[in-house]
Amino acid sequence: MRASFDDTPAQVASMLTAWEALGGSLEDLTLDAFAALEQRSDLTVLRVPEFVPADSQLGCSVAGGYRWEPPTLVVTESMSWRRQQFTLLHELGHHIQMTNIDLGTKVVEHRKPEAFEDACCDAFAAQLLLPDDLVNLHISDRGPTVNTALELFESSNASRAAICVRLANRLQSPGAVVVVNEDGTVTFAAGRGGLYSPARGSNQSENPIVRAALDARGESRTFMRNDAQIWYRDGHTSERLYGQAAWAGDLLFLVMVEYSAPWLAISPPRDGTVQYANDRWDQCEHCNKSFLIGFICRECGQPRCPSKHCGCTSKVEKTCLECFLLKRSNQFATGADTCLDCAS
Repeated sequence: MRASFDDTPAQVASMLTAWEALGGSLEDLTLDAFAALEQRSDLTVLRVPEFVPADSQLGCSVAGGYRWEPPTLVVTESMSWRRQQFTLLHELGHHIQMTNIDLGTKVVEHRKPEAFEDACCDAFAAQLLLPDDLVNLHISDRGPTVNTALELFESSNASRAAICVRLANRLQSPGAVVVVNEDGTVTFAAGRGGLYSPARGSNQSENPIVRAALDARGESRTFMRNDAQIWYRDGHTSERLYGQAAWAGDLLFLVMVEYSAPWLAISPPRDGTVQYANDRWDQCEHCNKSFLIGFICRECGQPRCPSKHCGCTSKVEKTCLECFLLKRSNQFATGADTCLDCAS
């Protein structure tokens, strides 16, 4: 489940300013991030043929990685060119936040530092690939529709992931913008407000609007349902949502909101439609599993998952920037970013 935070826009604005202060050109990143970054002497761009493992970095939503020393942006070549651009800019976002004291302080002091940093990287990449002027041409005051997503995909070089992030930030009510493949599996999702977006890799074929689109695969039309529901991995669902869907090539765009759907004249909120409505669920950022909240940590105030992870976990665990494995802090030398095994 992708997290969203109200303070993301301010952090992204500061990231853009910080990059310009380093002599970087925002316009050059928009035109071709690889060309702009591969000529810099303070960064290395490393293209690798295979996917970076999903557990290579905490909370990272894209197939890439960032190495601190020397500063290296890792991008897998198995993704489309559009997605590689998004991934590269996402990893640049990590670099900027980890090398700027003010930005890094805001991350460390955040209630969910890793999720916040990653959300800012997504928004940073999306902002560069889809500048405000372009987005404003295709979006109404009532918010984005699935046709907005299709128009931006046709009129830009932005990836579907970048479009998800930009449009989710413009939703007028809690909701999500999602991309699923021809099996109904989520490839990317971004949410806004209190609604949890579906986890990447989760199957959404039971969602009525996804099912309708899968049954009419290949048809160039917009699907609309007022009973869309996000299905979470543990079997519970969201409330009923207002949804639109449309195919963009071999992948399906979804826009789902709790109320104020811009494609409908009237779309009031509806309560009590979620399965297990009296239960409170969360998703662990460390083991990536949904769980029923039963215990709140007194130290950090965050829910503790069955594996005993909570907000305190990040204080005792870190990711090795050489092997990309999550290890306890006592497996690192003081101040080191590479674990003892890799350093030996």
